[in-house]
This record gives sequence, structure tokens and C-alpha cells, in this order.
Amino acid sequence: MNIIESLKWRAAVRNFNSAKKVSQKDVETLVEAGNLTATSMGLQPFKIIVLNNEEIQQKLVPFSYNQKQVADASHILIFAIETEINQQTIENYFQRTIEIRNVEAKDFENHKNSMSNYLSMMDEERKRSWATNQTYIALGTVMAAAADLKIDSCAMEGFEPEKYQEILNLKSENLLPVVILPIGYRSEEEKMAELPKVRKALENFVITKN
Repeated sequence: MNIIESLKWRAAVRNFNSAKKVSQKDVETLVEAGNLTATSMGLQPFKIIVLNNEEIQQKLVPFSYNQKQVADASHILIFAIETEINQQTIENYFQRTIEIRNVEAKDFENHKNSMSNYLSMMDEERKRSWATNQTYIALGTVMAAAADLKIDSCAMEGFEPEKYQEILNLKSENLLPVVILPIGYRSEEEKMAELPKVRKALENFVITKN
């Protein structure tokens, strides 16, 4: 399918076929799509946790407003922001730049200082908001990639982040979940996914300035 047809096919699936699993290869493709997402300054202030454990998924249901897709989905992709964003975040980014692009630190000293100044102007609340915004860019990329692979998904904010953090032992890793994405394949009970999408007409959605 082309990207538009894939996005027309995509739906927020609430009834997953719990017996049908997403292949490891396809999960890796989705994670790589998330990793290739554009983020502010390229800093990627978040991580994706791949959960594929029926027992833990079931345990998370009460902390997901009893939404059954958390238990029935093949996997849960958990998008979690880093709770410690500081100068080390920038140091790690430029160390990675040196490794990948085979450049020297002196080549980007001015750019590094500019990024440091930008980050230093943020208080902790603003850092978390900024990091969360970047996470949602990745979420959209992964959802589009899933649709292209004919993998169903359902983005969810309806869960208790601190409980997820506790159950998955993420606090020790300085991570806080902000959105989750159950993935899998729709069951025969999923009727809403077959309905045409209700969206604004393009002429009411786009404003062109020439």
C-alpha cells in the first residue's frame, strides 16, 4: 500500500486477536522507525520499552483504566521520557556524532555550546514538556510504520504512568512513561476499524498562503 492507503486502513483498534503475534522482525522495524524519528536537536530525550509478557500485560490492565487491549495486544510499546536531561545528554549526543560521522570534537564546539545554552534555559517542568513533545513525534512515526506493515495499533494516554514506572522498574533507569502503543492484529470483533474515517474535508483543514 502507499502511505495514504495505509493511513486510511489504520484504525485505533480496541479488540486485538490475542492469539496472533507480531513477528520479532516487524517489532524491530517499528523500533527502528521510532529511532529514526526527527527530534529537537537530535537529542532523542526518550526511549521505547518493548513489552512482550502476558503476565505483566495483564498486571497493567487495572492501571490502564481496565482497557483490555493492554492484555490482548501482541506487544506494548511504551514511550518513556528521560527524567534527567542535562549536559550529559548533550555530551552523549556528540560522542555518538564522533563515532558515526568520524569527526573531531573541535568541529562542532560552537554548535555544542549553542545546544547547552538552549537546554540551560529550561526548568525541569519545561524539559519534561519538551521531551514529551518529542516522544509524540516518534509515536506518530511508529504508528505510520505499523500501518504500512498492516500491523494494528492503539495509542493510549489512559494509563497511570507512575504505576507503569513502578511495575516495569523504570524509575531506576530515570524513565517515565508518557504514552503507550499496544500493537497486534485486529480481531473479528473489531467492527469500528471497518468504518470510513471521519475527518475534516481537506478544504476545511488546509490553508494555503501563496
